[in-house]
Amino acid sequence: MPVRRGLAVAVVLVAGLAASGCSDDAPSGAAGPDEGSTPTELTTTTAPTTTTTVAERSGRPLQIVEQGLSTFPDPIDPTSELGGYGVVLANPNGDVMAAGVRVVTRVLDGTGAELLSDSALLNGILPGARMAVGRTLVEPIEGAARLAVELEVSAWLEPASPDGRLVAEGVVTEPEEAGGSVTRFTVRSTWPEEEDGVDATAVYRAADGRILSAESTSVALVPSDDTVASQIRLLTPIPDLATTEVFVGRGFDALTIG
Repeated sequence: MPVRRGLAVAVVLVAGLAASGCSDDAPSGAAGPDEGSTPTELTTTTAPTTTTTVAERSGRPLQIVEQGLSTFPDPIDPTSELGGYGVVLANPNGDVMAAGVRVVTRVLDGTGAELLSDSALLNGILPGARMAVGRTLVEPIEGAARLAVELEVSAWLEPASPDGRLVAEGVVTEPEEAGGSVTRFTVRSTWPEEEDGVDATAVYRAADGRILSAESTSVALVPSDDTVASQIRLLTPIPDLATTEVFVGRGFDALTIG
């Protein structure tokens, strides 16, 4: 029996890599634990959350608008549980961008004991925009019940363009022959300059909109006023996956020039 280690998910960037299967697209939601011999899922939207803002300029704190956690039987060893989580953030400010956003997510059991701690750094979340973080686990995690999320914003900056955006289009998730699945999408940019190292996160949902899991990548280069293809590969299938939504943030320049 294979032994799996770490939070591993194979992430592959930019166009041209092959896969095959069926497809998905996008919505929203949240729910609670489910027990039995069939795939077990639990989703929470009430985890404790703290936000710390460290900046010379002021901005209203980022909001956690949605989060979800799921567990399901390991397809290779049904006596073990795999799982994943996803968190969707919103910048409520209409004029400033949140730059250098550190997100620490802890997976807790029913007693509040920590089972896993995961950290992500987002380059920038534009005014009024949403972004997401998350992971799909390929190591067993037993007794996961809820999430605790902490946010820290390094700086509030005026974006270099008030109207420029980067968005995901044509989102499709399909299985691969060797197992697992791949999410394909294109990033369309109306940003005035090319963007390097653009954050992108796929959020995977059940038919009722609950977040089951998520996974992230960095798109190497997105030309101005153009589109570029990208993909995220998952090593294990996600049971009950119905739709996929991809959130796109800023590139490395967000940290220095806004």
